[in-house]
Amino acid sequence: MKKNTFYTLIGLLFFSIIKSQVGIGTSNPSTSAVLELSSTNKGFLMNTVSLTSTLSASPLSSHTEGIWVYNTATAGTSPNDVIPGLYYNDGAKWVLMSINTDIPKIGDIKSSMVNTDHNGWYLMNGRNTSTLSATAQASASSIGFATVLPNTADRILKGKNASEAVTATGGASSYTLSQANLPNLTFTGNTSTDGAHTHSYTNRGVNYWNFNAGSLNTTRTVNTETRTTGASGDHNHTFSVSSGGSNTAVSQYPKHMVVQYFIYLGK
Repeated sequence: MKKNTFYTLIGLLFFSIIKSQVGIGTSNPSTSAVLELSSTNKGFLMNTVSLTSTLSASPLSSHTEGIWVYNTATAGTSPNDVIPGLYYNDGAKWVLMSINTDIPKIGDIKSSMVNTDHNGWYLMNGRNTSTLSATAQASASSIGFATVLPNTADRILKGKNASEAVTATGGASSYTLSQANLPNLTFTGNTSTDGAHTHSYTNRGVNYWNFNAGSLNTTRTVNTETRTTGASGDHNHTFSVSSGGSNTAVSQYPKHMVVQYFIYLGK
């Protein structure tokens, strides 16, 4: 019996040396493959792990180039965070495998015509983060939104300058013009003169009556003349001109199209 077992082992070893391909579900694996799986109703189940960061080998003991795993965790801090998906190790870090080069990262923002949360994207409407899923709450907290999401309602996104904080809000939907907002123009004209000055006017109503004797008609002469007042006496003149306005603020919204803004917090 021991002799037969020995011969069987020798035979298997000899066969594996001659035929180095292994087939599961097939007796004739491809000569170009070390291992071939064949099934019409089953798939290949990759080993699953919980990665903590693309830079950390954990839960493996070290980075090993060529290892593949399926990660089930959403963890880490951008840009080294991980999301569920198939990863390979390049010897120094984990790399997410995807045919999509636009994989969203935690904190990414997009505009959309969709009105509700979808595929890890959450509407930025100022809601409390306690209303989100546990995964989304953790992601929101990791990028600084521990209590509420930003509210983008009626706001246009603005790039950060050196003195601003991310998510700071500002601006107004209208503004009122002040003198400093007026164009730098010079208006010319004549104003009334303060102090001693004269006025010219036309004098009317000096009447001369002639009474004639007999049947002659009575005649009257009216003299019209231009006169000038004396120059003494300091005084000024006050006048007002209505603009016809109603103190209506000017809208400062540019031409626009309304969309919804979403932030990616993971699935």
